[in-house]
Amino acid sequence: MAIRTITQNTEASSLEPSKAPRAYVIGMPLASMGLWMALLAPALVVLAIKVSEITTPDTRAGALSLVAGVGAIVALLANPLFGRLSDRTKSRFGMRKPWIIGGSLAGLASLFALGLATDVAGVLAAWILAQLGFNAALAALVATLPDQASPSERGRLSGLIGMTLPLGLVAAAYFAQLFDNAFQMAVVPGIVGTSLAIAFAFTFKDRVLTETRPPLNFREVVGSFYFNPVTCPGLGWAWLTKFMVYVGYCAALLYLPYFFTDQLHVAESEVAGLVFQATLVSSVGTMATSIAGGWLSDKIGKRKTLVISSALIIMAGLIVIATSGTTDQVLWGQAIVGLGLGCFGAVDVALIADLLPKTQSENAKTFGVFNIAQALPQSLVPAVAFPVIAMGGYTALFIGGAVVGIIGAVLVTRIKGVK
Repeated sequence: MAIRTITQNTEASSLEPSKAPRAYVIGMPLASMGLWMALLAPALVVLAIKVSEITTPDTRAGALSLVAGVGAIVALLANPLFGRLSDRTKSRFGMRKPWIIGGSLAGLASLFALGLATDVAGVLAAWILAQLGFNAALAALVATLPDQASPSERGRLSGLIGMTLPLGLVAAAYFAQLFDNAFQMAVVPGIVGTSLAIAFAFTFKDRVLTETRPPLNFREVVGSFYFNPVTCPGLGWAWLTKFMVYVGYCAALLYLPYFFTDQLHVAESEVAGLVFQATLVSSVGTMATSIAGGWLSDKIGKRKTLVISSALIIMAGLIVIATSGTTDQVLWGQAIVGLGLGCFGAVDVALIADLLPKTQSENAKTFGVFNIAQALPQSLVPAVAFPVIAMGGYTALFIGGAVVGIIGAVLVTRIKGVK
């Protein structure tokens, strides 16, 4: 089939887009970084500081757990739901632009409310609205990749996108340390981040949906959180791979501080510094291989091989951590994990884009469902971690997670239709 450009007047169809414009290649990763920066700044420090300001030392831990936990659930549900709404948006401005702009502005307004909140209920309400707004923008933003980029360049672009989360994390931490109050820590990175996203929304020609679709019913709303693995078996195997790899990754990520104190007998006063070092070396590794992995997958045209190899590198890093006897060995393990994670994140997104149905009618919704595969392990791993730790310690938890991830990597071989 000939490759043609999907212009602003093109209806969703089976036609693949041509090469993405330079403005899109530059602007889309910047917009993604901006949205992550705006969302991660509160998650990193603002929520903890704000809750401490309005609670007592005896109640702040519980209040923070409530706010963070509810926010995580909202994010888990919001991404695929808003993705489906984006897929069905009939606007002369396009399918994605209204959600990128509207979600960004709603998220920013919520950050102002968060900074001004005077009780836990206010913080909780503001954080829920922030999660809704920014996840709406992120869901629409990532769906522009298959809309705008040809298959031959999706790996490279996915690599750039894969760098945006760690870069957003670093940028959020940078802005947070510039100020001494929660309001400025939340609002300033929010203004900068949403400005990048909104500016990007005015630089690309969005797809315009011309067909009329009936309003969503209850069944279709529920359908926003899954796709049929029977009719889309490749997507089903890819989802399971992503889920199992992140189960392994989260096993070590969530319990690393306790591994330092309980397994390596590190003083609690030193744990924060070590966790920061571990995060830093992992992020450096992620950024180093994200672009390279995406570019290589475009060059050789073999997504599955790189997904498998990068997933195995992540699990090798987890085994190094699990068998560590020193903090230096843990840091080496984290570096290995980061190297694998950067390539996996980039090529995995490109693989999913290649597996999307040619109708392109539910791109944003499908990416949202894959977001569940990445986020759900953060809730499920703690549920099974306690008995595993009780029987075999943190070493057993980390190695068990690595085994799950290795199985997930092998499942990529079941995907048909792409290399």
